[in-house]
Amino acid sequence: MKEKRKVIVIIILSLIAFVLFKVDQKLNRKEKGYKVNAETDEDVHVDTLEVHKEVGLYTIEDPEYWIERIVQSDLLPMNSSEIKDYNKDNFHQLDYLVDIENHKDTIEKTQLEEIIKTVSKKPAELRFDSQGNVMDEGYFNELMKNLNLESIPHKVSMKYGVTVNRTVLRTFPTYEPSYKKEGNIEFDRFMETAIYPWEPLAIYIESADGEWYFGRIYNYLGWIPKKDVAIGDKENIFYYINWEPFLVVIDRQVNLDGVILDMGVRIPLIGEDEEGYKVLMPTRSEEGKFEVLEKKLPTSKSFYKGYLPYTKANIIKQGFKFLGEEYGWGGMNNTRDCSALIMDIHRTFGIKLPRNSIEQGMDSLGKVYDKGNFPPASVLYMPGHIMLYLGEDEGIGYILHQVAGYYEESGEGLKYVEAMKTIVTPITIKTSTGKTYLENIVICKEFVKK
Repeated sequence: MKEKRKVIVIIILSLIAFVLFKVDQKLNRKEKGYKVNAETDEDVHVDTLEVHKEVGLYTIEDPEYWIERIVQSDLLPMNSSEIKDYNKDNFHQLDYLVDIENHKDTIEKTQLEEIIKTVSKKPAELRFDSQGNVMDEGYFNELMKNLNLESIPHKVSMKYGVTVNRTVLRTFPTYEPSYKKEGNIEFDRFMETAIYPWEPLAIYIESADGEWYFGRIYNYLGWIPKKDVAIGDKENIFYYINWEPFLVVIDRQVNLDGVILDMGVRIPLIGEDEEGYKVLMPTRSEEGKFEVLEKKLPTSKSFYKGYLPYTKANIIKQGFKFLGEEYGWGGMNNTRDCSALIMDIHRTFGIKLPRNSIEQGMDSLGKVYDKGNFPPASVLYMPGHIMLYLGEDEGIGYILHQVAGYYEESGEGLKYVEAMKTIVTPITIKTSTGKTYLENIVICKEFVKK
């Protein structure tokens, strides 16, 4: 019996020692901060050193590493009511954001022709197709015919629809990609943006081949495959779009019976029990009509009931769910680009942002900060790129961003570093001009009511 007690005492003391060691380790890390080791030689510029993670509880590639440094990380910059007002004000200020629910039900032919020609115009530079062939005058003439402009009546009556799959919105009504460089397949210039399920659309016309709709979502215009759109009565569509209660996808992506749901997708919730949720999903009848289908979802951390609280901690947590995701120009490859990254993070809070980086950074409402005074969880914009700012480590700012590549200095001058994914980097990485990202930042913004 004494031996048994002795063993138990030894086990308890070991456990206590282990817990005390972990507490002491964490306190020391908070007090000292994490070290960023740098391997360098004479040929490498100090501002573009490769970042190495230190062994420990958290690293620069963990959201907690940055959240722990934020004072009042759970403070709400806007509550749900203020977010609704923010969206309303942003839509009022930016004429390219359109409230589909209150969209005009008719449009004049001349106005629609002008809109289509603005989107579907022949590029000035040389383009190549998927086979490496030059897209010549004849090719673009055929594309222009498929726009079906001749069939537009003097006054167009709108149709309304909902996307039933993750789909595409394209410059022209064709799946054929368009590349600026032969074989440069990562950048299809006909790809405008991805559209997620349960997205309401205003539909203007069909393509001449009957396979595409020209329409708009709240922040973009283009050609959408008919097979991914269900047409319905506007009032009935928005009955479900505005349904409460609802779930929001808070994971990077969820596959529901073959339907890809990206972060920020809002799903009508009709019931829940100990086994999970009952939700409604949009579906397309054989005639192309809008219908809803009941689905069961297991209880999962991939979904949140209602919108997430809009806090700095949640902004960073959501952002890090994309870490390592492949780069997807315009939403190619079922992934996203830099501006879609920022947009999708904020969709989980109910914030509706413009699609493109310049519109998000320069045009959207928000509180603007001076250079050198960037708050964590804000967005940084430089021409052609937008990033999530994480905070400082040893005097250097860090960003999370979905990026094709950047430059660093070597003994032979600037060297291009291909990334093609979401990464964490210092803000001191460089552009092709040799200037750092920090030098190129033109605005820092938090999406809040002024």
